Amino acid sequence: MRLFVCIAALLAGTQAYSPQARAQVAKQTVEKEKGIETCIALHCAIQSGLCVLDPVCFQTLQCMMDCSGKPDESQCQFECEMTIGNGNEKFEALLRCMAENDCFPEVPPDGICLPVAEDTVQTIESIDQVAGDWWVVRGLNCGQDDVWRGGYDWYPCQHERYLKIDDGSWINNTTYSGGTNSQPTTDVIVTIPHATMPSNGLIRLEYDDEPLLPQIERWHIVAFPEENYMMVLWCGTNPALDYNGGFVLSRTRTQDDMKPESEAAFREQATKFGIDYDAMCVTDNTACEANP
Repeated sequence: MRLFVCIAALLAGTQAYSPQARAQVAKQTVEKEKGIETCIALHCAIQSGLCVLDPVCFQTLQCMMDCSGKPDESQCQFECEMTIGNGNEKFEALLRCMAENDCFPEVPPDGICLPVAEDTVQTIESIDQVAGDWWVVRGLNCGQDDVWRGGYDWYPCQHERYLKIDDGSWINNTTYSGGTNSQPTTDVIVTIPHATMPSNGLIRLEYDDEPLLPQIERWHIVAFPEENYMMVLWCGTNPALDYNGGFVLSRTRTQDDMKPESEAAFREQATKFGIDYDAMCVTDNTACEANP
């Protein structure tokens, strides 16, 4: 769904952990930084130098450095990457080189991959059954603590559109903005992963338009109580990070017309996976473009 490349570890050493967590990993961080620098010097010196000499690539790195220590560090760095660095050849070449040579630091997963394939709604046998437009109206990974750091599920104006293209395959035309709590801070960001359904209720998204590849996400549809709402728990991975989340999707831009029995079904599933449904972050997409 959303790429968060932790290249900032190259520059800042850590991500948005609590002060206690930072203290616990301080020594390991120094050792990791030395290892990253050595790896880049040995394997990616040319790409690193070209990035620094390229104004846009260097601006991306500087932007990510400036995010260090902010309460919304993960979201801030993501916005730098997607609004400045995305599409920049020098930035993407550096990321590819780091990935190919295992120069990224080992970091804990962002969030927890909660479901398995057997948890999905087994009556959903084809993407046709969920084709069309969906808005994220309630999210799990909201940047609320050291487990769910990325805040991916609280980006404003998140819109998913499953479309069948001319060759008969499916895409998920995804648009959203940087920011949080229904307040956009960037222009609209577009990404279009290819979509397949390897098993009932499980949608596999494979990106080819993100800075760091391969990037794969597995969207588990765990509740589909009515045609206008469904709950998805998703698990993603790229060479730098495993990242996870979940959300309630609506055919309309808010959750206002959700039926009581649908909410009850979502609460039941949330409880099953240890999620506090009431603590999930709510997004109002009323002010977003109606047909992005």
